[in-house]
Amino acid sequence: MSANERSRNIVWAAVAILALLVAVVAAVWFFRARPASEPQTPSATAVKAVDGETRKTKPKPKRIRSQHKHDQGDAVARRTENDDDDDDDDDDLSPEDRKLQDAIDKALEDEDLKTVRSLASQAMTAKSAEVRQSMVEALGWFGVKALPELTPYLADPDEDVRSSAMDEWSMAVSDIEDDAEKLGIVELAMNVLNEEDPLEDISNEYIGVDEKLAVESLLRVIEAGGSVKGIEKAKETYEFVTGETFTDRAAAEKWIAEEYEPTEKEDQK
Repeated sequence: MSANERSRNIVWAAVAILALLVAVVAAVWFFRARPASEPQTPSATAVKAVDGETRKTKPKPKRIRSQHKHDQGDAVARRTENDDDDDDDDDDLSPEDRKLQDAIDKALEDEDLKTVRSLASQAMTAKSAEVRQSMVEALGWFGVKALPELTPYLADPDEDVRSSAMDEWSMAVSDIEDDAEKLGIVELAMNVLNEEDPLEDISNEYIGVDEKLAVESLLRVIEAGGSVKGIEKAKETYEFVTGETFTDRAAAEKWIAEEYEPTEKEDQK
């Protein structure tokens, strides 16, 4: 091989090596400079499906009655949250109680106070404590408006029903600002209750109100001839308010005339 041929071979080899280097560099640059693939976004249909599922699982806000939260669907929801258990419970209801339970549920769902009131006395005689409990919850949801119908349930023969009735009753009474209206409801409770502890709690409503209204209300409880324990508690409360042992109406009226100090609001009348 001549010197010229060797020189040409060297040149071509150098060119080939240079071309290879350029190709390698270009390939490295291309893969480094290529942007990463953007994450795929769900389709509009998929987003709607996700949103739909979110809405289904989001709890509904409860209705607020004054300072207390109530949901008119709670009573019915509690009866249907465990279908198997409810089926067993329903089997235990008599046809009359089953019909009454359905009517209570329907009235509560419709927020039908008139119907709930009309069913209240009938539900008191229901054989099933479950039905009476449902009525307590229905009356409790309507608050102050249903207090006259709710109050008799404070003396229900079932302890759980009595406890629920007291809870609902106390919440509703706390919403009453007018003393005369509040004491009218307290009188009803004093007339039906015959247990010391709830009577003690309820009699506290007489403390801090206008003394004349308190004494007049206690007189009505004593003279109404209601529960024995209620009359005893009324006399005890009378003594606390007046500082005197109860004897009769004449003595009570004398105390009002001689000892009662009208409030500033009473003076302005």
